[in-house]
Amino acid sequence: MAEFFYYLFGVIAVVFAAVAVTAKNVIRGGVALLGAFVALGGLYFSVGAEFIGIVQVIVYGGAIIVLYLFALMTLDLKRMEGEPVRLFSVAAGGFLSLALVAIIVYGGFSFFGSVHPAVSTAKGLAGPLFYRFLLPFEVVSVLLLVATIGAVSVGRGKE
Repeated sequence: MAEFFYYLFGVIAVVFAAVAVTAKNVIRGGVALLGAFVALGGLYFSVGAEFIGIVQVIVYGGAIIVLYLFALMTLDLKRMEGEPVRLFSVAAGGFLSLALVAIIVYGGFSFFGSVHPAVSTAKGLAGPLFYRFLLPFEVVSVLLLVATIGAVSVGRGKE
C-alpha cells in the first residue's frame, strides 16, 4: 500500500510542477508549486520520512511559497508581457532541463537500490545533529543570527 501512495504522490507532484512551469498566470503557477511541495511532503510520508515530510510542508509549503507569491505580486508583470521570447534561451533551457532529468533518472536507478531514506525520524536526525555535529550546528545558528541583525541594520538605514 505504501508503494501505491509513493507513486500516487510522485505523479501528483510531477503534474503540479508541470502546471507551475507552464501556467500563464504567475499566481496560479505559485499555487501549483504549493501543490507540488505538499505532494512531495506526502511522498516523504509514504516512504517513512515523517520529519522530512513535515519540514517540507511547513518550510517550503508555507514560508517559501508566501515569499515567492509576495515577490511576484510586487513585480510589474504588465510591463514584462510585451518582451519578446528569445528562442535560443528557450532551446538552451529545454536542453539543460532534459539533460538534468536524464542525469537524475540515471543516477537514481544506478545509485539507490531502495526508496527508503537512511534517516527518517526526528530521533534519527536529532542524534547526529545534537551530538556529533553540535559545534557546526551552533556556528551556523550564530551566523544566521548575525546575518539577521545585519539585514535589519542595513534595512533600517540612518534614522
